[in-house]
Amino acid sequence: MHPRKTARVLLFDPQNRLLLVRMHDPDVGDAAGKVLAAPYWVTIGGEIEPGEDVATAARRELREETGLSGVRFGPPVWTTEHSLCIHGKTRLLQETFLPAWTDATDLNQSAWTELERQVIHEMKWWTPGELQATEETIFPTSLPQHIPALTRGDIPALPFAIAP
Repeated sequence: MHPRKTARVLLFDPQNRLLLVRMHDPDVGDAAGKVLAAPYWVTIGGEIEPGEDVATAARRELREETGLSGVRFGPPVWTTEHSLCIHGKTRLLQETFLPAWTDATDLNQSAWTELERQVIHEMKWWTPGELQATEETIFPTSLPQHIPALTRGDIPALPFAIAP
């Protein structure tokens, strides 16, 4: 199975709200190829391009998806690994999550690709309480339980694996 290394950004605003993207891509399914019927929420991020490290990819993805720059990044905090079927090919996603903080909350989608314009439905800032109370689908599924520690400033010395 071909690995797909990705950088994911846990972007917090001054009120400790987390930015998530609501999306639905009919060309992405679980390892068996089953596509989710409803949109779901994910963090900012995407595939690490050749020659990039995780931090460089995270900054690029953040600029492309939000238009934000001047964001303060922390070290990697979490990892996940899971299989997805992307455009008919099973890929092993190896995700690394980095926290980041911004004072700006106005988002700009002018750098979105045509695919992003088709699959992204909205972006929303979430409080930790809203994340824990929602019945909407969020990936990684364990994200709501891990966010409060980050909002308290508890940054792990080394990244650890969380449930996808």
